[in-house]
Amino acid sequence: MKTKLLIAIAGLSFLILPGCKKTLDTASTSLVTQDQMWKVKNDARSAVFATYGLLRAALSNENAFFVYGELRGGDFKVSTRQDIRSVTQQDLNADYGSMNEWKDWRRFYAVIAQANLCLEKLPLVASSDFRYRTEDLKLDIANVKFLRALAYFYLARIWGDVPLITSSVEGDFTLKTQSPEADVLSFAATEAAAAAADLPWRYNGAWPEQQGLYYGQTDAQLRSIIATKAAAYALLAHLAAWQGDYAIVERNCRLIIDNNSNGGYDITATDNLTSANGIFSGQGSSVIFSINFSIKNQEASIKGHVEDWTLSEPFVPKKTADIYVPKDSILKIFNEANDERFSLAADGSTNGEYFTNFSNSAPMFSKIKNLSVSLPPVFKSYQSAIVIFRFEEILLLRAEADVFLNFQSDAVTNLNKIRIARGLDNFQSTDSKVILESIFKERRRELLGEGWRWYDLVRLKRVKDFTSLTAADIANGATKWPLSKATLNNNSKLIQNNFWH
Repeated sequence: MKTKLLIAIAGLSFLILPGCKKTLDTASTSLVTQDQMWKVKNDARSAVFATYGLLRAALSNENAFFVYGELRGGDFKVSTRQDIRSVTQQDLNADYGSMNEWKDWRRFYAVIAQANLCLEKLPLVASSDFRYRTEDLKLDIANVKFLRALAYFYLARIWGDVPLITSSVEGDFTLKTQSPEADVLSFAATEAAAAAADLPWRYNGAWPEQQGLYYGQTDAQLRSIIATKAAAYALLAHLAAWQGDYAIVERNCRLIIDNNSNGGYDITATDNLTSANGIFSGQGSSVIFSINFSIKNQEASIKGHVEDWTLSEPFVPKKTADIYVPKDSILKIFNEANDERFSLAADGSTNGEYFTNFSNSAPMFSKIKNLSVSLPPVFKSYQSAIVIFRFEEILLLRAEADVFLNFQSDAVTNLNKIRIARGLDNFQSTDSKVILESIFKERRRELLGEGWRWYDLVRLKRVKDFTSLTAADIANGATKWPLSKATLNNNSKLIQNNFWH
């Protein structure tokens, strides 16, 4: 895979489409040829932030982040759209344009192509521009390695065995075969560990890994939207969890939690889960890493946000939301009194803002509703961030690891940190199965709509309990996504995932 062209960008508003054979070749009058790149420090800045832009494109395209991580998990039902309904019904070979987009991994490989190019070319900048210090090069490489590792983690979780491409000059991408999922995950873990060693806790100039301003941006401007030590540790924890190595999970979660003051992390108040200026603005104290869509950076958009499917009047000019959580599911999920996220009182009144219009047949999922213009009836676009890692999720993941490591008391302690913050009573048990089930339920409540549910079901082998897939389906590979026809046509050495032949 060889990336031929690069856009020169400014600030954090960026979008790049590098060439990669048939799937990624894009003509543009704003592109700059490589022989004009890699000369000065600003070229390095453009290249690194372009990699972030490509990740945003991969996760926001047709709401891919939500589709991959949430829609197959059984909590959300569909009102009208047949393409979305096909995903909820596990019919991933349905013939829709959006389905073809979801089955195509080219956008993730665009991230990897750009990352590979950066890792090879950034040293050229160091040799030609004295302002681009050794420390700058090291930090940029750490950012790019984190992004490459994260892209491979998504690819492995979604498709399983995928081509492992680590160089921009490996030859024709169409000749690359799939590598085993375990090898891809191992590579991603190595990359994430290398990134963790060279990333700062914050971009405030107070850490040896980063001095002064990072490309003229303050810590407040960069908080949670580029890689840090905590983000790399979170990725390492989840890579290990996907492979069932809970000792590594616990260690990396503990590094984040024990150093929470270094990163400035804390459990957010329940109100901040549903506030327009809360964690889904991407800037809350609990957010470790997110993909930003701030209107102040001219990044707000209509598409690529969960609200485009979940909201209706009075928030947006739409009579009926495309998807919703049914009443009976809501009451099963939020079945404890005084839950600040959502609970139903004896008199029928509701508490919390995860859902509104509960009296309707299809209550509206209103947890995430970050509109750039929010005065009814005016609506312009959404600016909610895609929150990938946050502090509360890491606490619950550590609690899960504690159970598997037989640290039951620690597991209950970490679980209760979330429960108390959400208005629930302390949970008490010494039975590992009971504790694990409570953690599983708490992850469902706390992280609803944030793209974790499907991965949790797969990781904890609970898919058949909450979806229409049978044990035989799962054993035959049904939890993975099929490869698109375009992907298979462009590479004759690829093999379709088994269940989807």
